[in-house]
Amino acid sequence: MFRPFAIVLMTMLSFVCAAAQDDRLDELSFDEEPLPEETVAYSSIGIGPVFSLFTPNVADLNSQASKMGLDELSSPFFMAGAEFFTAVGVFPNFRLGFSWLSGSVNSVKDMVGTGGGVKKSLEYAVSTRSLHIDYAIVPTAKLAIIPGVGLTSGYSTITSSSTSGSFDWSIDTSFTSQVFLEQSSLSILPRLSIEYAVTPFLNLRAQANYAVPVSTSDWTANTYGTALNVPSSIAINGLSAQIGVFVGLFN
Repeated sequence: MFRPFAIVLMTMLSFVCAAAQDDRLDELSFDEEPLPEETVAYSSIGIGPVFSLFTPNVADLNSQASKMGLDELSSPFFMAGAEFFTAVGVFPNFRLGFSWLSGSVNSVKDMVGTGGGVKKSLEYAVSTRSLHIDYAIVPTAKLAIIPGVGLTSGYSTITSSSTSGSFDWSIDTSFTSQVFLEQSSLSILPRLSIEYAVTPFLNLRAQANYAVPVSTSDWTANTYGTALNVPSSIAINGLSAQIGVFVGLFN
């Protein structure tokens, strides 16, 4: 008699325990709680070559080239240099950088006259040094959109020459007529870069910038003379398109 009664009692206790557990299960929530997003501060330090196409106004230069019997100078023309930049830890997403660029465009032609052959040339050259500050907007882990502004110190030179014959070092004579004009300037350089970190150690850039002169010196002629009536349009002023390749540490 006792054994069947014990089996029935154990079965009833099992049902009671199961029911109690079901009630507790109803209290549990299986809704997934979103994990907090991990934010990593932007940081970078890099150095590398940059290559630029600069589009200054060369209309007045080409007017002078035409007077000399030369072909027109082309615009844009190629400039090359390098840039270094590093993040500013105190101010999130800001970075400081320094760059230097130089390039030139020229027109050269052999002229045949009654007195023999003469080679004429006209060259326009630009050299710049820039200090800039940028702010990085990082939409994805590897992509950065970086607006910025720079302060650019630059030099423009114009060299026109007419050469005939050959030069003999031992003879004190001039075989060429040359005028070298030079101007220094200070410009503001708004710029927008799009950069992609291929790896944490390699960064690629595409950039557009525009040089706006705010201060220019007088033109000098052959270093010590004064150049008069040089058109104001001949200046470090215009749009540039740039690409760059940088090595360093990029986050």
